[in-house]
Amino acid sequence: MKELVNMGMIIAGLAWFWLIANNPPWYMLFIILIAGVLIPELLFPAKKKPKSNKGKKSKRSKSKYPQSKSSNRKRSDIEILHSNIDELSGEEFERLVAMYYEDKGYKPQIVGGSGDHEVDIILTDPKENYKIAVQCKHWKTKNVGNNTILRLSAGKRVHKCLDAWCITTSNYTKDAIAAAEGVNVRLLNGLHVQDQIGKWREQKVKIK
Repeated sequence: MKELVNMGMIIAGLAWFWLIANNPPWYMLFIILIAGVLIPELLFPAKKKPKSNKGKKSKRSKSKYPQSKSSNRKRSDIEILHSNIDELSGEEFERLVAMYYEDKGYKPQIVGGSGDHEVDIILTDPKENYKIAVQCKHWKTKNVGNNTILRLSAGKRVHKCLDAWCITTSNYTKDAIAAAEGVNVRLLNGLHVQDQIGKWREQKVKIK
């Protein structure tokens, strides 16, 4: 709006110029007025106010692939049973193993977390009532090494268990197999998981 007023004054002044050109005092007054308008505009241009984003949604807040509200939700036992074993997380695989052995008559206690001494589950034998330290490794390609077996053997003693089992969805290295024979740790690999736990899971799903 201010620019339009200034432009109007300039046009009016030019029109007036022809009327007062023969009168020097009015001519000088006109020049002073024009200078008073143009010079401040040239030397001190008005700064534009930044546009406020208030009330407008930020484009960054919109995502083509919004995060699911249930992405961090833990699956229930029934959901774990209906899920493919390969799709489970490590914690969910531990729960599946615990459910399997509970169905077989064992009393499972999930340990897990920090300070578990490489023991995820403690099973209590239904007949002899002795405890078994179980380590679960939900790995697709990586094989379990001897360090895991040796730590499990130590964890067995820490948790005062009589026996120790290692259950993995993959396999074991040669050193792990040798170490397991030396410290008396039972090894169950991916074939056992699919053959035993996998078949049991399919039967439970049909029943439910």
